[in-house]
Amino acid sequence: MRTDCAHLPRLGYDGLGNGMTASRYLFGAVAVFLAAANLGAQGRDSLWVQELLPPGSKVIETADLNTGKRKARVLALWMLHPDRVIRQGDPSCSDSVYGDHWYGPARLSLIDLSNRKLMNTVEIRGLYEGADEEEHGFPIPFRVSSDFYYVPQIGKNKEGAPKLLNLHDLTGEGVAGQFVPFEYEACGAALTTALGYSVKTDAAAQFQVEISEQGGKTEVVSWVPLLFSEKAVRPGQWSFTWEPGHGADGWIHEEVSFDPARQLFVGQRRITPFPDPPARKKKARAK
Repeated sequence: MRTDCAHLPRLGYDGLGNGMTASRYLFGAVAVFLAAANLGAQGRDSLWVQELLPPGSKVIETADLNTGKRKARVLALWMLHPDRVIRQGDPSCSDSVYGDHWYGPARLSLIDLSNRKLMNTVEIRGLYEGADEEEHGFPIPFRVSSDFYYVPQIGKNKEGAPKLLNLHDLTGEGVAGQFVPFEYEACGAALTTALGYSVKTDAAAQFQVEISEQGGKTEVVSWVPLLFSEKAVRPGQWSFTWEPGHGADGWIHEEVSFDPARQLFVGQRRITPFPDPPARKKKARAK
Protein backbone atom coordinates (compact mmCIF):
# COMPACT_ATOMS: atom_id res chain seq x y z
CA MET A 1 0.00 0.00 0.00
CA ARG A 2 1.31 3.48 -0.83
CA THR A 3 1.36 5.79 2.17
CA ASP A 4 2.83 8.98 0.68
CA CYS A 5 -0.49 10.55 -0.31
CA ALA A 6 -3.45 11.79 1.67
CA HIS A 7 -7.00 10.78 0.90
CA LEU A 8 -9.47 13.49 -0.05
CA PRO A 9 -13.05 13.01 -1.28
CA ARG A 10 -13.75 13.50 -4.97
CA LEU A 11 -16.51 12.64 -7.42
CA GLY A 12 -15.81 11.53 -10.97
CA TYR A 13 -15.56 8.61 -13.35
CA ASP A 14 -12.89 6.00 -13.88
CA GLY A 15 -12.98 6.05 -17.69
CA LEU A 16 -14.44 2.55 -17.76
CA GLY A 17 -18.03 3.57 -17.13
CA ASN A 18 -17.81 3.22 -13.34
CA GLY A 19 -18.43 5.88 -10.73
CA MET A 20 -15.68 6.85 -8.27
CA THR A 21 -15.81 8.45 -4.86
CA ALA A 22 -12.22 9.13 -3.76
CA SER A 23 -8.81 10.13 -5.16
CA ARG A 24 -5.23 10.53 -3.97
CA TYR A 25 -3.40 13.81 -3.65
CA LEU A 26 0.25 14.67 -2.96
CA PHE A 27 1.47 18.08 -1.93
CA GLY A 28 -1.97 19.36 -2.91
CA ALA A 29 -1.11 19.16 -6.60
CA VAL A 30 -3.81 17.91 -8.93
CA ALA A 31 -3.18 17.66 -12.66
CA VAL A 32 -6.29 18.48 -14.67
CA PHE A 33 -4.99 19.98 -17.86
CA LEU A 34 -3.58 18.27 -20.94
CA ALA A 35 0.14 18.56 -21.59
CA ALA A 36 1.30 18.88 -25.16
CA ALA A 37 1.34 15.52 -26.94
CA ASN A 38 2.71 14.48 -30.28
CA LEU A 39 0.24 12.66 -32.48
CA GLY A 40 2.65 12.01 -35.32
CA ALA A 41 4.46 13.85 -38.07
CA GLN A 42 1.41 15.91 -38.97
CA GLY A 43 1.50 17.58 -35.56
CA ARG A 44 -2.19 16.93 -34.94
CA ASP A 45 -3.75 18.90 -32.12
CA SER A 46 -4.17 16.55 -29.15
CA LEU A 47 -6.96 18.56 -27.58
CA TRP A 48 -9.54 16.45 -29.38
CA VAL A 49 -8.15 13.37 -27.56
CA GLN A 50 -8.77 15.14 -24.27
CA GLU A 51 -12.36 15.76 -25.31
CA LEU A 52 -12.94 12.00 -25.58
CA LEU A 53 -11.92 11.41 -21.96
CA PRO A 54 -13.62 12.03 -18.58
CA PRO A 55 -13.23 15.43 -16.89
CA GLY A 56 -10.01 15.72 -14.90
CA SER A 57 -8.11 13.37 -17.20
CA LYS A 58 -4.50 13.96 -18.22
CA VAL A 59 -3.11 12.62 -21.47
CA ILE A 60 0.37 11.32 -20.72
CA GLU A 61 1.43 10.19 -24.18
CA THR A 62 -0.02 9.15 -27.55
CA ALA A 63 1.33 7.11 -30.44
CA ASP A 64 0.17 6.36 -33.97
CA LEU A 65 -0.12 2.71 -34.98
CA ASN A 66 0.89 1.33 -38.35
CA THR A 67 -1.49 -1.61 -38.53
CA GLY A 68 -0.74 -2.32 -42.16
CA LYS A 69 -4.47 -2.69 -42.86
CA ARG A 70 -5.32 0.93 -43.57
CA LYS A 71 -6.80 1.21 -40.10
CA ALA A 72 -5.96 4.60 -38.65
CA ARG A 73 -5.41 3.88 -34.97
CA VAL A 74 -3.91 5.82 -32.06
CA LEU A 75 -2.94 4.55 -28.61
CA ALA A 76 -3.47 7.03 -25.79
CA LEU A 77 -1.94 6.60 -22.34
CA TRP A 78 -3.80 8.75 -19.83
CA MET A 79 -4.63 9.12 -16.15
CA LEU A 80 -7.49 10.33 -13.99
CA HIS A 81 -6.69 13.37 -11.80
CA PRO A 82 -3.12 12.12 -11.10
CA ASP A 83 -0.86 13.41 -8.35
CA ARG A 84 2.55 14.79 -9.30
CA VAL A 85 5.10 13.03 -7.09
CA ILE A 86 8.57 14.58 -6.78
CA ARG A 87 11.20 12.59 -4.91
CA GLN A 88 12.39 14.08 -1.65
CA GLY A 89 14.85 12.91 0.97
CA ASP A 90 17.22 9.98 0.59
CA PRO A 91 17.21 7.92 -2.61
CA SER A 92 15.36 4.61 -2.58
CA CYS A 93 15.55 1.43 -4.65
CA SER A 94 12.26 2.25 -6.38
CA ASP A 95 13.70 5.48 -7.84
CA SER A 96 15.18 3.59 -10.80
CA VAL A 97 11.70 2.34 -11.73
CA TYR A 98 9.45 5.28 -10.85
CA GLY A 99 11.68 8.36 -10.52
CA ASP A 100 9.53 11.51 -10.43
CA HIS A 101 6.12 10.30 -11.50
CA TRP A 102 2.39 10.78 -11.82
CA TYR A 103 0.32 8.63 -9.50
CA GLY A 104 -3.33 7.78 -10.00
CA PRO A 105 -5.71 5.58 -11.97
CA ALA A 106 -3.98 4.81 -15.29
CA ARG A 107 -5.68 3.90 -18.55
CA LEU A 108 -4.80 2.89 -22.11
CA SER A 109 -7.27 3.68 -24.89
CA LEU A 110 -7.44 2.82 -28.56
CA ILE A 111 -8.80 5.56 -30.80
CA ASP A 112 -10.08 5.34 -34.36
CA LEU A 113 -8.36 8.28 -35.99
CA SER A 114 -10.61 8.31 -39.05
CA ASN A 115 -13.68 9.34 -37.06
CA ARG A 116 -12.01 10.37 -33.78
CA LYS A 117 -13.90 7.71 -31.86
CA LEU A 118 -12.79 6.05 -28.63
CA MET A 119 -12.85 2.33 -29.41
CA ASN A 120 -12.02 0.84 -26.00
CA THR A 121 -10.18 1.52 -22.75
CA VAL A 122 -8.32 -0.82 -20.38
CA GLU A 123 -7.28 -0.20 -16.81
CA ILE A 124 -3.56 -0.46 -16.04
CA ARG A 125 -3.57 -2.25 -12.72
CA GLY A 126 -0.35 -3.22 -10.97
CA LEU A 127 0.30 -6.35 -8.94
CA TYR A 128 1.34 -4.43 -5.82
CA GLU A 129 0.83 -0.73 -6.53
CA GLY A 130 -2.65 0.42 -5.59
CA ALA A 131 -3.78 -3.14 -4.84
CA ASP A 132 -5.64 -2.10 -1.69
CA GLU A 133 -6.97 1.17 -3.08
CA GLU A 134 -10.45 1.75 -4.41
CA GLU A 135 -9.10 3.47 -7.52
CA HIS A 136 -6.06 1.21 -8.01
CA GLY A 137 -3.47 3.90 -8.65
CA PHE A 138 -0.32 3.22 -10.64
CA PRO A 139 2.92 5.27 -10.98
CA ILE A 140 3.82 6.58 -14.44
CA PRO A 141 7.28 8.24 -14.50
CA PHE A 142 7.94 11.58 -16.18
CA ARG A 143 11.61 11.82 -15.12
CA VAL A 144 13.58 8.65 -14.50
CA SER A 145 16.86 6.88 -15.25
CA SER A 146 17.28 4.55 -18.22
CA ASP A 147 17.69 1.47 -16.02
CA PHE A 148 14.28 0.18 -17.10
CA TYR A 149 12.48 2.68 -19.33
CA TYR A 150 13.79 3.97 -22.64
CA VAL A 151 14.99 7.55 -22.11
CA PRO A 152 15.89 9.22 -25.44
CA GLN A 153 17.81 12.13 -23.91
CA ILE A 154 19.70 11.74 -20.65
CA GLY A 155 20.08 14.97 -18.72
CA LYS A 156 20.76 16.05 -15.18
CA ASN A 157 21.49 13.25 -12.70
CA LYS A 158 21.60 10.78 -15.61
CA GLU A 159 17.82 10.95 -15.97
CA GLY A 160 15.33 12.26 -18.48
CA ALA A 161 11.80 12.04 -19.84
CA PRO A 162 11.01 8.42 -20.77
CA LYS A 163 9.31 7.41 -24.00
CA LEU A 164 6.53 5.36 -22.43
CA LEU A 165 4.78 4.25 -25.62
CA ASN A 166 8.01 2.77 -26.95
CA LEU A 167 6.21 0.43 -29.32
CA HIS A 168 7.56 -2.94 -30.45
CA ASP A 169 6.13 -6.06 -32.03
CA LEU A 170 5.99 -8.11 -28.84
CA THR A 171 3.36 -10.51 -30.15
CA GLY A 172 5.10 -11.36 -33.42
CA GLU A 173 2.03 -10.49 -35.50
CA GLY A 174 3.77 -7.91 -37.65
CA VAL A 175 2.53 -4.77 -35.91
CA ALA A 176 4.73 -2.70 -33.61
CA GLY A 177 1.89 -1.99 -31.22
CA GLN A 178 2.92 -3.03 -27.71
CA PHE A 179 4.94 -1.42 -24.92
CA VAL A 180 6.23 -2.42 -21.48
CA PRO A 181 5.42 -0.67 -18.17
CA PHE A 182 7.43 -1.64 -15.08
CA GLU A 183 6.49 -2.20 -11.47
CA TYR A 184 9.06 -2.15 -8.67
CA GLU A 185 9.63 -5.53 -7.02
CA ALA A 186 12.99 -5.34 -5.23
CA CYS A 187 16.27 -3.42 -5.45
CA GLY A 188 17.46 -3.75 -9.03
CA ALA A 189 14.44 -5.82 -10.06
CA ALA A 190 11.09 -4.98 -11.64
CA LEU A 191 8.01 -6.77 -12.86
CA THR A 192 6.97 -6.34 -16.50
CA THR A 193 3.68 -6.46 -18.38
CA ALA A 194 2.75 -6.13 -22.06
CA LEU A 195 0.17 -3.50 -23.01
CA GLY A 196 -0.96 -2.20 -26.34
CA TYR A 197 -2.70 -3.16 -29.54
CA SER A 198 -4.37 -6.54 -30.07
CA VAL A 199 -4.25 -7.33 -33.79
CA LYS A 200 -6.97 -10.00 -33.59
CA THR A 201 -9.50 -7.96 -31.63
CA ASP A 202 -8.54 -4.50 -32.95
CA ALA A 203 -8.55 -3.22 -29.38
CA ALA A 204 -6.27 -2.01 -26.60
CA ALA A 205 -5.31 -4.82 -24.23
CA GLN A 206 -3.17 -5.84 -21.29
CA PHE A 207 -1.85 -9.23 -22.38
CA GLN A 208 -1.75 -12.12 -19.94
CA VAL A 209 0.93 -14.77 -19.54
CA GLU A 210 0.11 -18.43 -18.94
CA ILE A 211 3.04 -20.00 -17.10
CA SER A 212 3.49 -23.74 -16.60
CA GLU A 213 6.02 -24.81 -14.00
CA GLN A 214 7.63 -28.07 -13.02
CA GLY A 215 5.21 -30.31 -11.20
CA GLY A 216 2.26 -29.37 -13.40
CA LYS A 217 1.39 -26.04 -11.78
CA THR A 218 -0.09 -23.52 -14.24
CA GLU A 219 -1.09 -19.93 -13.56
CA VAL A 220 -2.26 -17.00 -15.67
CA VAL A 221 -0.82 -13.63 -14.67
CA SER A 222 -0.45 -10.12 -16.04
CA TRP A 223 2.86 -9.21 -14.39
CA VAL A 224 6.03 -11.31 -14.66
CA PRO A 225 9.67 -10.76 -13.68
CA LEU A 226 12.08 -9.68 -16.43
CA LEU A 227 10.27 -11.26 -19.40
CA PHE A 228 9.34 -8.28 -21.57
CA SER A 229 12.56 -6.42 -20.79
CA GLU A 230 14.65 -9.34 -22.09
CA LYS A 231 15.80 -9.47 -25.71
CA ALA A 232 13.49 -11.69 -27.75
CA VAL A 233 14.80 -14.54 -29.90
CA ARG A 234 12.40 -13.21 -32.52
CA PRO A 235 9.23 -11.10 -32.22
CA GLY A 236 6.85 -12.95 -29.93
CA GLN A 237 9.37 -15.51 -28.62
CA TRP A 238 11.81 -15.53 -25.66
CA SER A 239 14.32 -18.00 -24.26
CA PHE A 240 16.50 -16.92 -21.35
CA THR A 241 17.87 -17.97 -17.96
CA TRP A 242 18.01 -15.78 -14.90
CA GLU A 243 18.89 -15.92 -11.23
CA PRO A 244 16.35 -14.39 -8.83
CA GLY A 245 18.77 -13.78 -5.95
CA HIS A 246 17.39 -12.90 -2.51
CA GLY A 247 17.98 -16.41 -1.14
CA ALA A 248 17.10 -18.38 -4.28
CA ASP A 249 18.94 -21.67 -4.72
CA GLY A 250 18.58 -22.20 -8.47
CA TRP A 251 18.50 -20.72 -11.97
CA ILE A 252 15.17 -20.14 -13.71
CA HIS A 253 14.89 -20.89 -17.42
CA GLU A 254 11.99 -19.35 -19.33
CA GLU A 255 10.61 -20.38 -22.73
CA VAL A 256 7.80 -18.04 -23.80
CA SER A 257 5.91 -17.50 -27.06
CA PHE A 258 2.76 -15.70 -28.09
CA ASP A 259 -0.38 -17.64 -28.98
CA PRO A 260 -2.20 -15.48 -31.59
CA ALA A 261 -5.38 -17.56 -31.42
CA ARG A 262 -5.75 -17.08 -27.66
CA GLN A 263 -4.09 -13.64 -27.62
CA LEU A 264 -1.86 -14.44 -24.67
CA PHE A 265 1.72 -15.45 -23.97
CA VAL A 266 2.41 -19.08 -23.10
CA GLY A 267 5.49 -19.99 -21.11
CA GLN A 268 7.35 -22.97 -19.69
CA ARG A 269 9.42 -22.36 -16.54
CA ARG A 270 12.16 -24.74 -15.43
CA ILE A 271 14.27 -24.40 -12.29
CA THR A 272 17.81 -25.83 -12.16
CA PRO A 273 19.29 -26.05 -8.63
CA PHE A 274 22.72 -24.56 -8.08
CA PRO A 275 25.47 -27.19 -7.91
CA ASP A 276 26.26 -26.02 -4.39
CA PRO A 277 23.58 -23.61 -3.13
CA PRO A 278 24.80 -20.78 -0.88
CA ALA A 279 22.73 -22.18 1.98
CA ARG A 280 24.61 -25.48 1.79
CA LYS A 281 27.95 -23.68 1.74
CA LYS A 282 27.00 -21.73 4.83
CA LYS A 283 25.90 -24.89 6.62
CA ALA A 284 29.15 -26.64 5.65
CA ARG A 285 31.25 -23.78 7.06
CA ALA A 286 29.32 -23.90 10.32
CA LYS A 287 30.21 -27.58 10.94
